[in-house]
Order: sequence, then structure tokens, then C-alpha cells
Amino acid sequence: MKEHYKILLVDDEEEVRKSIIKKINWEEEGFLVVGDAENGVEALEKIENLNPDLVFTDIRMPYMDGLELIKEINIRYPLIKSIIFSGFDDFDYAKEAIKMGVIEYVLKPVSAVELTEILRKVHKTLDDELDKKRDIEKLKSSYLASIPILREQFLNGLIHGNIGKSEIDYALVEYDINLKDVDKYIVATVHIDDTDSAIVNKELIPISVKVNLIENLENKLQAEVFSMYSESSIAVIVGLPDKMSKNYIMSVLSEAIKDVIRVIGVNLTIGLGISVDDITKLHQSYTLAKEALGYRGIVGTGEVIYIKDMQPVEALRLRFEDIEAKEYINILKFGSDESIVDYVEKIFSKLKESKAHSSQYQSYMINVINVIISMVQDYGLELSVLTKTATDYIDLLDKIKDTGGFREWLLEASINIAHRIREDRVTTSKKVLDEAKNYIEENYADIELSLEKLCKYLHVSVARFSTNFKKEMGISYVNFLTNLRLQKAVELLKTTDEKTYIIAEKVGYADQNYFSYVFKKKYGVSPSKYRQQG
Repeated sequence: MKEHYKILLVDDEEEVRKSIIKKINWEEEGFLVVGDAENGVEALEKIENLNPDLVFTDIRMPYMDGLELIKEINIRYPLIKSIIFSGFDDFDYAKEAIKMGVIEYVLKPVSAVELTEILRKVHKTLDDELDKKRDIEKLKSSYLASIPILREQFLNGLIHGNIGKSEIDYALVEYDINLKDVDKYIVATVHIDDTDSAIVNKELIPISVKVNLIENLENKLQAEVFSMYSESSIAVIVGLPDKMSKNYIMSVLSEAIKDVIRVIGVNLTIGLGISVDDITKLHQSYTLAKEALGYRGIVGTGEVIYIKDMQPVEALRLRFEDIEAKEYINILKFGSDESIVDYVEKIFSKLKESKAHSSQYQSYMINVINVIISMVQDYGLELSVLTKTATDYIDLLDKIKDTGGFREWLLEASINIAHRIREDRVTTSKKVLDEAKNYIEENYADIELSLEKLCKYLHVSVARFSTNFKKEMGISYVNFLTNLRLQKAVELLKTTDEKTYIIAEKVGYADQNYFSYVFKKKYGVSPSKYRQQG
């Protein structure tokens, strides 16, 4: 749809104004004549009320001529464009008009065709300028909308030590960062300990916590609260006046924890780093704030942990011992789902009772993961059996940032592996049995076909095969082989005239008498009598 621009016509002759208005279908060309005036003074009054986009003015007029009018328009309304139409082909006029930014200089009289062409040209100029203006407005709006994101990116870079001093000085002003005119800086990191909140969408919990912290710290601390992209948690940078104590900061943060529990229903632990006197050193405070959070297992959750209040971590032996690993592997291979759940709970009871630093937790969890990875490799399972989302080892390591996520993963992965092992065992057992039956069918005539010989061929243990065979077939191996041999003997008795001793040899019996004994025990008569009756 064509844009319509508003025009004000200015000429001291009324007939000329009327003539110009009648000459053109203004609306069709994308213009609306919103008014007319007979001199510059009247034109300025009407511009105030009509707010035109374009002023079409004569030069020679009483009280205020066209050039004076344009000069005033440029001063008062710099966005309004001007066109001069004059009966004087005067170079000095034209030069002055161009100097003043007039977009067209039209000589009177002008035909409708000429005027239409001029208006179309002017309309395109106005369209181009409007498009540029809109593009600028879009860029401005887009920039303003992105400022919250740019602020968080800047604050993330700040605590990771990735931003230079000159860029910091610019961003503090540009993004209105609340860290100006302070003596020192300190970083706090916020850990959400649980998600037992009434909030249905758990992804909203960090956002709700951040908003609550902003409201709590406002007017109490000169601080910036923001989301940390790399850690999926929240950080706070506090600007410290020279006289503000560490105890005051801790009390404000403690009250904030209580309010988050009351309002949102989640528990927080906050790690507090050391104060630094240079904003470019904030990464040092941030590193120690994260270290402070690692003492949650020792101090407990729901606290503000100041790194300087903590003793260095002792070399505690918290590891997944070999005997534990063997027990765990056996449960995965042969245990029930209930026994797996019990063992996973046993692992986490050990973690809880150890009250170790988070770095030791993570080392322990990596030991457990390595045992599971080895099992997956030993059984030739794909990595997807470990989790629905992980695609490589790095993804698995990402799950051990907290014990809650690790517990969920370990339980899922353990049960998945156990189910796959059971499925493979059933499949393998069936395959071995099928192969065994085929081998017996083809070699029943072999006098030396023993259970040991069969198992050697199948590469399985005699005890396990014997147990599985009877469980699946409902009959022992010896009885199965005997029945097959006797069935084959019956077929030969019915279809041939061969002697009994020959038939005995053909079905795997070296001793004719023993064959006759076994046959009679099965059928109640000797082989020769069976043939006679048949």
C-alpha cells in the first residue's frame, strides 16, 4: 500500500493554489493536500497545526517570501521537506534554494504531466527517507531490547576476566551497570539446592530466584544480579563502599535466602569470594566464590559460605573402592531392579555421610562413571544406554555438577544397563541352545558325543550349559540325547531290515546289549519285538 504524505501549498495567489490542487489526483500519487496559505507567516501558523511532510511554496510573497519561509522551516521543523515553484528562472534563487536543502525547484507554469512526474520523484525520495528512518528505529528498538542480554554477557565476561579496562569503562555507562563509584568489589555465587517448589515449570525456578534476589538486594547493596551462562546458575557482583563490612553483606544475603524459601519454596546456598580493589580482578573473587560453594557438604545447605572462613580441603579418601565396584557390577549383571535401587541409595548415603568438598564428590562420581563406561564397553552396548540425552563422555561429566542430577542419571543408567544385560543373556542363551540342538541333531550317531564334547564345541561351561539346558528344555541333556537316538532307532526299525547291532551303531551306541536295554526301558519291548509288532 502506497504511503500518503501530507502537503501544504503556499502561494499569494488563490487562483494559482486552486489550479494546482485541481491539476493532480493527489491521493492517487500518494499525497494529501492538508491545507494552503497565502504567505510565509500564515504557512508557519498552519504548519504548527497540520504537521505536513512537504511544503510546496512560491518564492515571491508578501510579509515573508518562500526562501525566508524555508529558512524558518529548516530551523523549527528540520524533518519537513520543501519544494519551490516560481515564475522566475533565476539562477541565484535556485542556488540559494539548493543551499537550503530544497528537494525540487519547479518553474511556473507547470503542466499536470510535469507536476505528476515531479511528485512521483519526490514521493520516492520521501519513501527512501522513511525506509531509512524506519530501519534506524528498528535498529534502535532492537538494540534497546538486546541491552538486558548485552548486560548479562558483559557481566559474565567481567567475572571470567575476559574484558579489558577500556571496554569495562564504556559498558559501565552504556549498560547502566550499578557498580560505579565504589572502592571494592566482591562476587557471590548462588546455588539452588533443591527444586521442591510449587512452580510447575522447573526451568522458571532460576528466573524466579534471580528476580527475587534483585528485589531483596535493591536499596541494601549496590549490586548486579545475573545469570551465568556457563554454569547455569546465578551470580551477584557487589560494589563495596570503603566502610561496608563483610558481615553486613552476609546478613543481607542470609535474609535473601530466607525470603526465597518463603516466596518460591527453594533452598539456596551462596558462596562468597574475597573483595578486590580493581574491577579487572573480579575473576579472582568469582573463582573463590565457586570454591566456597564446594563446602556445602561440610557446612550444610541454606547458608552463606565465606571462603575466608573455610579451612583448606584435607586429602580425604572418598573413592569408589575396587570391592565396591565388583559388588556393583555383580548387581548389574544378576540383581533385580530393587537391588539396583538399594545399591544406588547406598552410594549416596556414603556421599552424604562423608561431608566432603564438592571436588571430592565429583572425583568419586567420576570413578563410578568409569566403572559403568567399562561395563558398557565390555558388553558392546551403545552410549545411549547410559542416558537419553548424552552423546559423549563430556555430556556425562556435565551431569555430575550436583548430587541430585547424578543420582537421577545413575539410577536410570544402572537399570538400563541391567535390562540390556538380561536381554542379551536371554538372547545368547537361546542362540546357544539352538546351536546345541542343531549340533546334537547332526552328531547323535557319534558314540563319543558327551556333554563335555558338546560344551567344548559351544565354548560354554558344562555346569552353566547343563543348568540352562534343563531350565529351557524341561529335560536334561542326557535324556534329550537318549530320546533323540531312540527316535532315530525307531525310524530305522520301521524303514529298514538292518540288524539290531547295526542300528545301535548308527544311533550312537557301541554296545548292542546296552542299546537294547535302553530301548526296552523306553518302549517296554526289545528292538526286535518292536519291529515284529510294527
